[in-house]
Amino acid sequence: MNPKDITSKNLGRRSAAPNATVVRVAGPEDLLAYIPYRLGFEPAESVVAVSLTGPRQRVGLVARVDLADLRLRQPDDPDGPDGAATARWLTDHVVADGADRAVVVLYTATDPTTPSGAARRAVELLRARLERRLPGTEAWLVAPTGFRALDCADPMCCPAQGRPLSALKGSRVAAHMVLEGRTVSGTREERYALRAAPEQARTQARRAAARWTDTYRRLLNATRSPDGGGPIDRATPVRGAEQRQGAAFGPRAVEAQALRAERELGDWGAENLGLWRSAMRVAGDARPGQPLTLSPVDLGKIGAALADVPVRDAVLLSLAPGTEEAALRTARRQVDGDTDAATGAVMARIVDPEQGVPPDEAITRAARHVLEAVVTHVPRSRRAPAYLLLALVAWWRGDGGLAAERVSDALGVDPGYRLALLLRGAIAGGVPPGWVRREQVSRQVPHSG
Repeated sequence: MNPKDITSKNLGRRSAAPNATVVRVAGPEDLLAYIPYRLGFEPAESVVAVSLTGPRQRVGLVARVDLADLRLRQPDDPDGPDGAATARWLTDHVVADGADRAVVVLYTATDPTTPSGAARRAVELLRARLERRLPGTEAWLVAPTGFRALDCADPMCCPAQGRPLSALKGSRVAAHMVLEGRTVSGTREERYALRAAPEQARTQARRAAARWTDTYRRLLNATRSPDGGGPIDRATPVRGAEQRQGAAFGPRAVEAQALRAERELGDWGAENLGLWRSAMRVAGDARPGQPLTLSPVDLGKIGAALADVPVRDAVLLSLAPGTEEAALRTARRQVDGDTDAATGAVMARIVDPEQGVPPDEAITRAARHVLEAVVTHVPRSRRAPAYLLLALVAWWRGDGGLAAERVSDALGVDPGYRLALLLRGAIAGGVPPGWVRREQVSRQVPHSG
């Protein structure tokens, strides 16, 4: 079971994230205005479940599913949607989020007043399931003609056509989102689509990536033994090498050549980390809405370099502040106990519910811009590592919908990508990042004294 879009960042607790702004939802207009900004697009023919916590009714989990996902399984279609399972799945996650109450919002252009209609059946299925755990669950309707409480029969409060949608677009929360530079796409597809770079830029990036990969392979091969095996073992003599290749290519010469190649490969990794950091500075300095101009050649090199695990891991390390030295040593392949500890500490910041922290918004925003630029410039066959990092960043920020989309993109390129498979399992299981799980636990455990 995997809802199409699920986000776990707690709106009312965004002050916990660096540079975040707290937004208070004062009523249904604010909540309905906020949901598209939270999802990043205008929902259509969908049901959205929202958890609310605490005396201020802070927005927690926001999860969207298609209406079709809440259709009851038919006897003649055993492989079709299982609406009961979807409703149960959503309810479990709303409750696990520490909700004190829940709101269900139906987005449809069809008439929801028909009891036998698919839209009405879908929202009632979910509301009934939530009501068992969270009595008083409200249901709202957002239609092309307006919005209203789904069961309100007072025409003065909720006209049949609903209150005008302009009240949502002009709400305090909507104005706040615009000031933050947030945007809403017209559809889910538009929100997740990445527009390809101009053909000339893609050609430059493709050629640069090909040349950079050739350099990488040449350096990597030079660190291996002459017979094409693994790296040279300096503790084992290369027997017969002098007789086969002459004194100039004896054991010492081969070892010296391998050491030189290892240094050059380390320099290659450090250069790639430098390219990444330069691109991050450009992205970080860009104002909201300002077009990002990065060198297609550099983007091609970064795209090619991310296929190298040490470089990819160095980029991952760089997403956390204070990891500059560890990231550089990782890119140089100078792995030791210190770099292993640094990598473990960064992963703990992301996944561990005891040590997890919200991501640095400035760093992850810039990283997303750079990685998306890489994806839109390099050939599809080279995109899996960038897609994976985009998915990880989105998941860390609590954007499960975007994370699921990008991990699917990564596996579409490389179905066996192990890290992407692990992340997909976490997303499909509804496992939030560590800092969100810690907040969930803190809301559920009463404080003494």
